[in-house]
Amino acid sequence: MNAKRFTLLIVFLACAIASLAALPSAFTSKGNPGLYKTLRSKALGNLAKLDRHQRKEYRRLLKEQDDVLMAYLLAYESDANLQIARPADVLSNYLHVRALLNTHGTSLDPEFYLSYVAKQTVSDERIEAYREGLLRDGLREIMESSTDEIDLYRKVSQWCVGRLKFQPTSGRDQTPLDITQKSLLGRCEEMQILFVAAARTVGLPSRPASTPWWPHQDNNHAWAEVWLDGAWHYTGDMDAAYWPDQTWFSGLIDKTVLILADGSLPAASDEVLIRGKYDCVINSIRNYAGERTRSLSIQTLDEQGNPLPNTSVGVMVVNWSALRPLAWLKTDAEGKLTFSVGRGAFYLAAEQDGKRALELVPSSDSTLINCDLTLKAGPLADRDDRLVYPSNPFEWKQAPEDWNEGVKREKERWNAIDRSWARVAASQADSLNAEFVKAARGNYAGALEFLRRYPHPCEGFIEDCLAEEWGIMDPKFLWQASADQIEAVYHAYLKYEDDENIGQDMGSLIFPSVRYEELPQPLGFRNGIPSFYPRSFYQQGETRLERLNRAARWLKRNYKIDPDKALSGMPPLHVVIGQKYLNNAQYKLMAVSLARANGIPAYAGFRSKHIGVIFDDGDSGYYDLETCAPEIDPDEQEALVKLTVLVSDESGAPLGSNERAMLILSDIREGDYAWLEGYSGKDEGNGVLSFQVPKGECYLSAIYRISDSLTAFQTKHLDLDDSLTVEIFLKDYPRGWNDGVYYELTELLTPADTTGFEIFLIGNHDQENSIRLAEKLRSLGRKFLWVGYEPAPQPIANYVVSQLWAQWMTEDQRNRARTITLTLKNGKWDSYEGLWDHLPE
Repeated sequence: MNAKRFTLLIVFLACAIASLAALPSAFTSKGNPGLYKTLRSKALGNLAKLDRHQRKEYRRLLKEQDDVLMAYLLAYESDANLQIARPADVLSNYLHVRALLNTHGTSLDPEFYLSYVAKQTVSDERIEAYREGLLRDGLREIMESSTDEIDLYRKVSQWCVGRLKFQPTSGRDQTPLDITQKSLLGRCEEMQILFVAAARTVGLPSRPASTPWWPHQDNNHAWAEVWLDGAWHYTGDMDAAYWPDQTWFSGLIDKTVLILADGSLPAASDEVLIRGKYDCVINSIRNYAGERTRSLSIQTLDEQGNPLPNTSVGVMVVNWSALRPLAWLKTDAEGKLTFSVGRGAFYLAAEQDGKRALELVPSSDSTLINCDLTLKAGPLADRDDRLVYPSNPFEWKQAPEDWNEGVKREKERWNAIDRSWARVAASQADSLNAEFVKAARGNYAGALEFLRRYPHPCEGFIEDCLAEEWGIMDPKFLWQASADQIEAVYHAYLKYEDDENIGQDMGSLIFPSVRYEELPQPLGFRNGIPSFYPRSFYQQGETRLERLNRAARWLKRNYKIDPDKALSGMPPLHVVIGQKYLNNAQYKLMAVSLARANGIPAYAGFRSKHIGVIFDDGDSGYYDLETCAPEIDPDEQEALVKLTVLVSDESGAPLGSNERAMLILSDIREGDYAWLEGYSGKDEGNGVLSFQVPKGECYLSAIYRISDSLTAFQTKHLDLDDSLTVEIFLKDYPRGWNDGVYYELTELLTPADTTGFEIFLIGNHDQENSIRLAEKLRSLGRKFLWVGYEPAPQPIANYVVSQLWAQWMTEDQRNRARTITLTLKNGKWDSYEGLWDHLPE
């Protein structure tokens, strides 16, 4: 018997011996019959859609471990996750939780303990037997040496520092052991996964928390909450986690709207926003904002002022140039809804039977606020709002020096492992192959096996795998993929590498996952090569559209959309293929995979019944999965109209592309405000943006951050039956010095003699802002060349006329209002449009 198998046997026997002791009464069928019956019934129902083998194995676990704990573990993991899990891993987790209960006991309510200590997964990662692995990796010693729960919390936090370094990656979640054994890297949600998993392993109740979208800045964030001294506390960066409730966003709490925590069996005191089959969304904002929290009461009404019951209400914030939902909630039978919110500004969107409402909830100090949402038919009213996000005072407490020394030791541990993986990669004779193995990090075995099969792989493939800007795949692929998975992607790459029509669309053609689901397993071999797709996927056709039409009809014949009969969530492709009934997301996963199998770059997009594809002409567009046809035929140009947008500041001066706010076109589908994907604007220069878009209704939005405490949101309803020109004014647009110059601004300086000048003021002699800046430059004693489009009635020192500037003004009268300052120093240009406070350094 080898050493590894012997170790595993000893661990299993230890857990088995621990499990022989009786569980605390509250976790047994006799001691807690009500909870036991509820959970066991739910667990059996949860196994109904699994395949015969998995269902049999889990039923055996329920029979052999006939208690509250096992029933919970099988009731509150998604059936899709149970389908791809190893039942032995569930048993391992059960035995370790049982041993923890028998050794340390608990004074917590069983529902609370199950939700925040026994729960196996943290977010969307797959189930694995991580507790044993983490205990062997140092957590057992931490449990034994800790003096109290705060000491335990701090030691777990420091332990995490040595096992994960932050790096932005894709949204596909790594498991705790993926992190600690294969990558040592992860984004904020993986920091969350590692800490919560580690805390639960040592018996500290913990749960994931997040803001799906920040209100005051683009992006989102995820972190952990931990139960200490009878209350929930938050923790963020592990190296600065000595004090709970102290992290980088602690001074930004009042800018937030909702902070969402995840639970399964909530307490009566929890403010539950959403109840799902496997989890519930808990509003945790009061744990952060305290007495500054606001209570919001909503009443939904029809146009006659009558209450509208059971209305969908979205809590929307501005993020990544669109309105993004933090949560969709429902009013009660009287059209009422009350919940807690932070002090940041946000929107409420309501949707029912094609009627809508959108209202701003401004920032305020009031603790009680009311909002009536009157739903109306027709387009939403145009808006031009300013959203305020206040700050809150926060005093940062310093950690003691011994904590900092411990953090330093853990970081050196991380560096040592990282160096050891680099040494494995360095054993490759070929430098490019060495970089490939290095990129796989702790998953180097998969990369080495691939290179054993292909000692001299195509350099283009390796280079694309290593591309910093995520070439054909995200870096996480090599951290997780087996040699078979790498080989399957490699041969797809070889198939299309010489196709000039693919170009930058290679990733959306050959990558095996569609959204953030687990990587699929190859289904078999074609000519000895692993493949993700069965033979039935491949369709005939001369063009992409012909093949896609046949693939979509094949999908419609062989699979049915019925969420009630489908597995939940987003299982990987190899599982979805074996199902008969799918939910909408799974159906789209199949459609995108079918398209890719047939040589058509495709992506999921935001619409529930459409996928995005790249047609034969290289243009992107939507494909309708219900009609099995493009939403707009690529050959029917009359279905598109031209929209021209003139973008100016409040004085009417055009805004160039490098300083302009994000302008997007969106429509409202199923209540969400979604981008019109594939219809991005073309910059025509001089503040002009043009779109080719489908006929119909849409909304033009301009969104820009004036500061981290103030955001501008402007939207216009457009009815695009024919070509249209729209002018939009961006008030209070924040100005700043830009590196370089845009368009042909420097051409305005010729044929003037620029010798000896480093500052150039472009703007007519009678333009107010130009006059102000000229006076300011003189007061600073700076020499500058002033360029206008017409002569001044009286001579002005260093003032010249540019005929090109005059021509631009004639072509676009908005140029009359412009004032642009250019500076040149050591060959480097900087530019600023509008009134500046100071010159660049």
